[in-house]
Amino acid sequence: MSAVSTQVVPDTDEEHVRTTSRLRRSARPADDSVKSIVGTSGGVAPQAATAEFPPFRLDPVNQCLWRCGESGEAKRVCLTPKAYALLQYLVKHAGRLVTQAELLAAVWPGCCVQPEVLKSQILDIRRILQDDPKNPRFIETLPRRGYQFIAAVNAILPNLMPSQDAVDCRLIGRHMPLNQLGEALQVALRGHRQLVFVTGPTGIGKTALVDAFQHHVITRAPAVRVGRGQCFEGYAGTEAFYPMLEALGQLCRGSAGPSLLQVLAKRAPTWLVQFPEFVSCEHRQVLQGEILGTTRERMLREIAEFIEAIAADTPLLLIFEDLHRADHSTVDLLSVLARRRNSARLMLIGTYSPADVGSADRPLKALKRELSMHHLCQEIGLPPLREEDVCQYLSGGVPDAQGKTAGLADLIYRYTEGNPLFMVTVLEHLRDRQLVAHHGGVWTLNVPVGGVELRAPESLRQMIEVQIGRLSEEERRVLEAGSIMGNAFSTVVGAACADIDTDRFEELCEELARKEQVVRQTEPLQLPDATMSERYAFVHSMYGEVLYTRQAASRRAKLHLRASAKLAALYARSIDEAAADLAHHCECGGDWQGAIKYLQLAADNSARRFGPRQAAAILERALDLVSRVHVLQRADLEVSILERSALICNASLDSRKLNTRGTRAVDSVNSCSRAD
Repeated sequence: MSAVSTQVVPDTDEEHVRTTSRLRRSARPADDSVKSIVGTSGGVAPQAATAEFPPFRLDPVNQCLWRCGESGEAKRVCLTPKAYALLQYLVKHAGRLVTQAELLAAVWPGCCVQPEVLKSQILDIRRILQDDPKNPRFIETLPRRGYQFIAAVNAILPNLMPSQDAVDCRLIGRHMPLNQLGEALQVALRGHRQLVFVTGPTGIGKTALVDAFQHHVITRAPAVRVGRGQCFEGYAGTEAFYPMLEALGQLCRGSAGPSLLQVLAKRAPTWLVQFPEFVSCEHRQVLQGEILGTTRERMLREIAEFIEAIAADTPLLLIFEDLHRADHSTVDLLSVLARRRNSARLMLIGTYSPADVGSADRPLKALKRELSMHHLCQEIGLPPLREEDVCQYLSGGVPDAQGKTAGLADLIYRYTEGNPLFMVTVLEHLRDRQLVAHHGGVWTLNVPVGGVELRAPESLRQMIEVQIGRLSEEERRVLEAGSIMGNAFSTVVGAACADIDTDRFEELCEELARKEQVVRQTEPLQLPDATMSERYAFVHSMYGEVLYTRQAASRRAKLHLRASAKLAALYARSIDEAAADLAHHCECGGDWQGAIKYLQLAADNSARRFGPRQAAAILERALDLVSRVHVLQRADLEVSILERSALICNASLDSRKLNTRGTRAVDSVNSCSRAD
C-alpha cells in the first residue's frame, strides 16, 4: 500500500494574491456557493444549479449560456464545448487571477496546447458576451499573466425542497420535517453551517426520515458529499469519536478518497493515523512521530479544520445516528463544529431519543440546551402520526381507497397512538389472525369493525415474536446469528455464527430486506484484506433484542465464541481495529481471559485517541472480569490492568485515581506473594 502524499500545491501564490488585490477595483468576488455550483474543474459533470452575471446565466445542467432580455425571456447562446468549459472555469474563480497555465491544465488536461488556442477561445467568448477588451465588463486581460472574471456573479442554488411526489409513499406524515431539513441544507449551501437534531421516541421514524432525506440529497444534489456514522453502546465501552471515524472512513473510501486523504494528511494527521489501510508502514511511523505528545483537543481542532477545508470546496452532509449513545469525545466534536465561526457549507444531522439523554453520564442534553440558547442548532421533533396519516398509509396513497379504510384507520390510530412502529406491527398481527387483508398496497378489513376484538398484546416484544414466527426456520437461524453482533451485522461473520455458507446467508438476508421483513441493507463493510462484506441492520433495535433473548443462554454463548473466532481471523493483522467487538464476544461467550486481553487493547485504542474517560471505563470492566479467572492467574492480570490504568490516569493528571490504582497494584502483588 503506498503512502499518502502530503504535498499540497496552493491555488495561487502570494504574488498573485497581491496583484489581484491591486488590480481589482470594482468587481465583487463570486459567492462561495458558486464554486460548488459551476463545478470543480472545466470537465466535471454538471449539477442542478446556475450562476448568473446579468444579462447572462451559465447553465451547468444543459452546459450552455443564456441571455436574458428586458422582457424576461431567455435566449440560448451557442458555445463550443471548450468555450463553455473555459467560461465555466473563469466564472468559478471570479474575482481572482487565473493564469494561462492554469486554464490550459483545467480545460485541456493532458494535452499540449499552444497559448494562441487559448487566446482564440477567449476572443470568441468576448465576442459572444459583447465584451470590449479595452473596457471589459466580464473578462479582463492581465498582460503576460492571465485572465480575471470581473463581473459580479450570483449563485442560484438548486431547489432541495422535497416535493410530496418525490417522497416514498410509505413515509407518511413527514413532509414538513423533510421541508425543514431541505431549508437547513439551503442555508448550509450559502456557507452558514447547520446543526440539526432529529428527535423523537423509539419507533417514531427518525431513521426513516433521515434515510429519505439522504436519498433525496443524493438524487437532487449529487455534488453534496455524504458521510454517515452510528453511535453505539457496547458492553466493553464506547471508543472515542466512533461515529466520526465511521463517516470519515466512508468519505475516504469514496470516489473523492485520494484528494480527501491528501487534505487529511496535511490538516489532520492524528486522524489519518487511525486508518492503517490508507497509509504504508513507513508513512505510519512518520505520522506517529508527528502526533507524539498530542492531546484530544488537538484532534478536535484538526478534524474541525479538515471538515471546513473540504466543505469550502464541496458541500458536506454528516449524519450521526443515536446520539443518545454518543461518547463524550463525539459530543465535544458536535460542540466544536457548532461553535466555530468560519464559513463552511456543512450540515450535520444528529438523531436521538430524548428519553435516553437524561442520565448524568449523558452530556448531550446539556450541550443541546446550551447550543439552543445561542441559536447554534435547531431541533426537529417528530410527532406521532395523525389519524389522516394512518388512513393514507392504509390506503396505499390511493384516494379512492381512503373511504374503505376509514374505520380501520380509526381503530389502528387509537390503539397505536400514532407510533409508526406500533402501527405496522399491529397490522401484521391482525393480518396473521386473518382480520385484515393487504392487496395492491391497500389494507382492508375482513370483518366488520365491531367484530374486531383488539386484545392488547403483552408488549411490543410479543408482536415482534409473531413476525419472527412467520419466517422459515432457516431465516430465523440467520437473523438469530445476526442478532449476536448487535443492531447491524456483516454477512461474513454472521454466516460463520450460523454455520451457513456465506452466499446462502447473503441470499436470505437480501430476500428479507427486499420484503422489508426485520432487516434492511446498509453500507457494506470493507475488511482488512480489501474485500467487501454486505451488511444488514434490523429495522428497529428491538427486533435484534427479541431475536437475541429468545435463544437459550448456552446457544448465545456458542455463537459469540464463533463470532470472536471469525473476527480474530479476519483482523489477524490489525487486531486493534476489532478489539472492542472481540472483547464483547469473548465476555458473552464466557472466555474471560480473552475478554480481558481485548479490553486492554480497546483501552489502548481510546487512550491513543485521547479519550481517557473511555479508556478508564474499559479497564474498570476488565478489572471486574478478573474475579472470574482462575485464582492462580488473577494477580498477574490485575497488576497488568492496574498498570495500564495508572498510565492513563497519569496522562490525564488524575492524581486521586492514580494513587488508588497504585494501592490496588501493591495489594495484588502482596496477594500473589502470599499465594506462592
